[in-house]
Amino acid sequence: MKQAVGKRAAKGGAEKVPPVGRRERNKREKLDRILASARDLFAAKGFSDTTTQEIAERADIGTGTLFLYAKTKEDLLIMVFKDEMIETSQTAFRKVSPEAPLVDQLMQVFGAMVTYHSRDLPLARALIREITILANPDRREDVRSLMRIIYSGIGDIIAGSRSREKIRAGIDLTLAGEALFGIYYIGLIGWLNGQITKQAFLKRLRAKLALSVEGLRVAPAEPATPARRTRNRKS
Repeated sequence: MKQAVGKRAAKGGAEKVPPVGRRERNKREKLDRILASARDLFAAKGFSDTTTQEIAERADIGTGTLFLYAKTKEDLLIMVFKDEMIETSQTAFRKVSPEAPLVDQLMQVFGAMVTYHSRDLPLARALIREITILANPDRREDVRSLMRIIYSGIGDIIAGSRSREKIRAGIDLTLAGEALFGIYYIGLIGWLNGQITKQAFLKRLRAKLALSVEGLRVAPAEPATPARRTRNRKS
């Protein structure tokens, strides 16, 4: 009897998930072709020299169809970036050494992001320019979805290091993630702008993260001053 009930429950559960229709599959396949074509052309020709017509032709669709998925070439850049950076970030968080000092763990994650951007600096510059001040509000959720993954990932690293690093209780981990990522992001902009070398950027990033992590720790007991010790004896 239990088996029969289990089978019916399993069957009922399976029926709750609606099958993906042909129309949705076709839309997903077209979007995949568009993003793959944009990615290949951006890498081969550079962002500035790639046209939307070339992307449409490589994806084997009309230009009008392309604009149903992305209004501009800049939209496509963010869409390509979002998927790649989500994968890069998730892989970096998975590979982090859990027993390493907190600053080392953060550097492993941010180092993976820097390596990703290093593959194509002109494309990275175009990308950061677009996502820093979005021209199309429709892309906000793309950026938010990536940021949620990064902020929560950093928060998880801090939580995992809490006892070992003597991190204060009650810290808003998401807020801490935003603050630490902000330190990295400002440095990233400076590097991509040519204001600082990559080596100097990473060196300063480590120093800034170390300073910030110190602020997350429980404050050590303040040693009593001579005046304080005198007051204590009198009392």
